[in-house]
Amino acid sequence: MWIPRRSDLFLALALFAAPAHAASLTVLAPASAAVGLQSLATQYTASTGVVVSVGGGSRANVLGALKTGPADVVVLPTSDFSDMTNVSGMVPIGRITVGAAVKAGEKAPDISTPEKFRAALLAAKGVAYADPSAGTSAGQVIDQMLSAPEFKAVKRVPVQGLAVTALANGTASIALQMLPELATDKDVTLAGPVPASYGAGVDFSAGIAAVTNNATAAEAFISYLNDPKNAALWRKAGVEPLFH
Repeated sequence: MWIPRRSDLFLALALFAAPAHAASLTVLAPASAAVGLQSLATQYTASTGVVVSVGGGSRANVLGALKTGPADVVVLPTSDFSDMTNVSGMVPIGRITVGAAVKAGEKAPDISTPEKFRAALLAAKGVAYADPSAGTSAGQVIDQMLSAPEFKAVKRVPVQGLAVTALANGTASIALQMLPELATDKDVTLAGPVPASYGAGVDFSAGIAAVTNNATAAEAFISYLNDPKNAALWRKAGVEPLFH
């Protein structure tokens, strides 16, 4: 019978006690989803030791990083995933509603009902939103909504970039943009979300980037994003969870 030497026992105990090297994850997401993701990433790191970095910025930046890295998890509008071959394991995360805002210091209009929302847009000097030709999901959703007959007289101001820039330069008096982006912008006064009856929102999903070096850790983080226990954090960030 083999009896381990004392030195062997000390080595085994040391290896057992040594903390495993914590994984790190890079999460790519547009600004509208980044607020909620950052809160969840901070909480996840605190509980698991896995360092999660959230970045990306514009949709173009996210798509570029998916090709070259670093990238482990990507969060994008669900419609963007339809023709992607460099992302797998897509899981629905939540819906982000479009909001309305005016320039900081100005009185926000009451848009609490469909009737009041329509009246506010019709009375506006201009209604700014992301130019749908740029390929943004929010811009396309807003453009479709404004194409309804009831909004025919609205003065549209398509913007290359963020809709709020039109408030700053005076070409529009109301900006329609993703609610979480408006809620964190100190240069605007938030009027609120577009009434739900207009369906002005974008569904987002999360997937695993093909360039990841740690697909297992990426999958675990996506599962965490979908944990019902984290629904309150998503809602606080302006995202309505799509999981139950």
